[in-house]
Amino acid sequence: MGEEGEEEMKRWLRRAEWLLLAWVLGHVTYTCIDGLRPYRGNADIAVVLGNRVEPDTTLSPVLKARVDKALELYRNGRVPRIMVSGGNGHTTKPGRVPEGMAMKRYLVAHGVPADRVIEDNDGENTYLTAKDLLPVADSLHLHSAIAVSSFYHLTRTKYIIRKLGFHNVHSVASNGFFAGDDLFGLLRDCVAFYKYMLVY
Repeated sequence: MGEEGEEEMKRWLRRAEWLLLAWVLGHVTYTCIDGLRPYRGNADIAVVLGNRVEPDTTLSPVLKARVDKALELYRNGRVPRIMVSGGNGHTTKPGRVPEGMAMKRYLVAHGVPADRVIEDNDGENTYLTAKDLLPVADSLHLHSAIAVSSFYHLTRTKYIIRKLGFHNVHSVASNGFFAGDDLFGLLRDCVAFYKYMLVY
């Protein structure tokens, strides 16, 4: 390749880098606006997306903020039921509990009747949580839902729930903000959203 060809290649690489940067910034901006714009209506159920449970079975700060937001929705009469969905995590270790179980325990301890909380411990990822919502919605005749998670996670959550056929889904972000987790989550969802478009 001659000198002229190398220069042309460099120009194309620079253009590709700028296009990639513009795509990332555009996606991050939309994700922030969408995730931080709360739904103010009611729904048949709140669906809480899981996160880490501590070794002593308490909720991590990120997860506690999500569950507290669902608790707020329930106490304000905006949802009559809460579905808590997460993975099994490190439950092979003594004393550890699945995310769904830990979330349900927390809600019951804070006054939500056990029969108002649907526990799902098979929600290892967002797709599986969305998939697990469908039979719950069918059996309980649910027609609307509010997804509850960190703000950066809500665009992808609503997308996959709707893609699987449950269209009347809205979102409310937790009140917890964690600089490192949020930045990582925003960047991760730039990739994960398009993975969900192509794979599921």
